[in-house]
Amino acid sequence: MSSKLSVAHRWAFISLAVFLALAVFVTVEPTDNFDRVLREVFRPDDVWGPWQLVFGNVVDGAGPPVALAALAVTGAVAAVRRKSWSPVVYVGCLAVVTVFLTQVSKAILGRPDTHNDVGSFSGSYPSGHMVILLSCLGGILLVWRQRPPLWAWWLVMVAELTMGFSLLLLSMHWFTDVLGGGLLAVPIVVVAASPRFLRPVHRTSSPAAASVGSPS
Repeated sequence: MSSKLSVAHRWAFISLAVFLALAVFVTVEPTDNFDRVLREVFRPDDVWGPWQLVFGNVVDGAGPPVALAALAVTGAVAAVRRKSWSPVVYVGCLAVVTVFLTQVSKAILGRPDTHNDVGSFSGSYPSGHMVILLSCLGGILLVWRQRPPLWAWWLVMVAELTMGFSLLLLSMHWFTDVLGGGLLAVPIVVVAASPRFLRPVHRTSSPAAASVGSPS
C-alpha cells in the first residue's frame, strides 16, 4: 500500500508542477498561437453545428453544479447508512477546497477565454468544469469504497476526457485551460484519498451498522 501511495504522491507533485509551469506560460502567452490553432481544429470558424448540440449536453449534464450536487448526495447517503457525519464533512471539505483553489487560480491569472472575455475575480485558466468534475467523481468513488477498483478510476478518466473534448468542441476553453484543469484536480484527489481523511468516512457508529461500500 505504501508503494502505491508513494507513486500517487509522485504523480500529484508532477501534476502540480506542470500546472504551475503551464500557468506561467499562459500568462506570458507563448501558448496563444498553439491554442488558437487547436480552437480552429475543434470548432472551425466558431460555427455552431450538430456536434456542438450533442456535446453541449455533456457540459450541461456534468457541469460543476451537477457534479457538486452528486458529491453532496453521495455524502448524505453514506452518512445515513453509516450513521456518521464524517462522510458529509468529507465531501463538504472536498467541495470547498476544490472550488476555492479553482477560483483563486482563475482570479490570480485572469486569463481571457476563447471569446476574449474575462469575468470579475475569474478567468479561463484553469477550466472549472475539469477541476470540479474530476475532484467530485474521485470523491464519490472514495466515499463509496476506501480503495476503489481500477476499472472505476478508468470510468472517471473517460468521463473527464469526454468533458475536455466537449469543452473544446464548444470552444468554451482553450486547450491549455482544459489541460490545466485536469492537472490541478490530480493533487486534490490524491490528498483526498489519504487514509487519514478516509478512515473516519468508512467507520460506522456501531458494529451493527451497515457499511455500504466498505473495502472488502
